[in-house]
Amino acid sequence: MSVDRLDVRLRFAPGLDLPVGTLAQVGREIVFQYDNGFLPRGLALSPFRLPLRAGLQAHDRGGDLDLFGVFEDALPDSWGRRLVDRAFQARFSRIPTAFERLACVGGCAMGALTFHPPQDDGPREMIALDLARLGEQAWKFDEGTVEEALPEIRRTGGTSGGARPKALIGLPVDAKGPVLPGEVDLPSTHAHWIVKFNARADAAEAGPLEFVYAELAAAAGAEVPEHRLIETGSGRFFSVRRFDRPGPDRRLHLHSAAGLLHANFRVAGEEYGTLFRLVDSLTRDYAQKRELFRRTCLNVLACNRDDHLKNFAFLMGPDGTWRLAPFFDFTYNTGPNGWHTLSVAGEGLNPRRAQLLKLAEHVDLRPGDATEIVEQVRAAVARFGQLGRRHGVSAPTIKCLQVRYKELDV
Repeated sequence: MSVDRLDVRLRFAPGLDLPVGTLAQVGREIVFQYDNGFLPRGLALSPFRLPLRAGLQAHDRGGDLDLFGVFEDALPDSWGRRLVDRAFQARFSRIPTAFERLACVGGCAMGALTFHPPQDDGPREMIALDLARLGEQAWKFDEGTVEEALPEIRRTGGTSGGARPKALIGLPVDAKGPVLPGEVDLPSTHAHWIVKFNARADAAEAGPLEFVYAELAAAAGAEVPEHRLIETGSGRFFSVRRFDRPGPDRRLHLHSAAGLLHANFRVAGEEYGTLFRLVDSLTRDYAQKRELFRRTCLNVLACNRDDHLKNFAFLMGPDGTWRLAPFFDFTYNTGPNGWHTLSVAGEGLNPRRAQLLKLAEHVDLRPGDATEIVEQVRAAVARFGQLGRRHGVSAPTIKCLQVRYKELDV
């Protein structure tokens, strides 16, 4: 397989599948040109680094990205990339380039972009899945004890991002019927979900802990996707309904803050203020700014220090309107060397209430709104012990985190 040219399309729904343009590799350069018929639609897919304009645009290599950020966001990272690379290597005896990974993703990317020609794996049958077996195989693959992932592991996890093993699945809406692969369109009886399995570095309670954090965020008033704890013979796993798939055959364009800015999200040093400027520029909606501040407070007061720019994203529909994607990847995390990846009003190691309110002032949040949100988040985080016990988080973990929260709540 050797690919140096891909046609890019934007597929919001079966009857709304738009040619966007052509992505090509010319020597060592990655270039893109919008389709002339797409430009008048005014759908700015990546307004800062790939603006709507005629002619060739060359990738600026910002953020050490191999591709334009909007296309990097369509690629899997970590877990999903390992699956794609393993399958590619088995077939072609080498590791794929970033361009070839995009070709492998084809029409199954996160978000609404599709890439043609995709790797031809033949027709995708709707074969029912066994979630317990998927969990066991994900664990074995993560441990490196199987040379080749099962076909259903490759199909359900190959376009997912993040470090933990995941499966993209279709769950029956009425809780009756089979679990289906969820990387493509589904029948009307099913909805798109992501199930997160445990990695080698995870405790057995990783799923319940992330579920409790999602409940805390919802109690604090944050927008969180529908979520569940799925119990199988191989464990209890956190699952979340996909917010880039509002219907079984419908999609939304998804773009991370890191991709929008061509920022290297793996390197600490950015400020939360950067995100607020993005929200102002893309949404021009004060309510969205309040929502972002709520998430900032949750990350600080509940000690989620893995708050990098890839973990904040935006959605765009057919009308071209941007909004924050629901809050995701929110759980206890000590971050790089104990630091927040994003600093709060200049403080990355030990941000407190004072830094949160200083940030709110800098981003023109009304003082009364900022104080109210801080108090709502404090009240929600105080419920951790109650929710943790209800959903099976161990007593030592609850005690440890409650002590940690108390240290942060100053």
